[in-house]
Amino acid sequence: MKITEKFPPLYECSVCGLPVTVVPVDGKEPEKIFKCSHTDAVIWANRKVTLIGKGDLTQSQKARVKIRLTVRQLLSHLTGRSI
Repeated sequence: MKITEKFPPLYECSVCGLPVTVVPVDGKEPEKIFKCSHTDAVIWANRKVTLIGKGDLTQSQKARVKIRLTVRQLLSHLTGRSI
């Protein structure tokens, strides 16, 4: 498995899989910048999810989960990929 398959871009074209840049615009539809010619294609927003059950976690387990999620959010922001 290649690293690009393990960590997909945050937004990608549903037809060819190339990354798409999505820029927020105040009060309007976000601007979508395609790197391909499929300008009417659906955009996939790849995200990883961490689920925590209803059971009891120790303080150290809670801290580990919070640190891991913070690092993943920072890396996703810096790289533009779902880490």
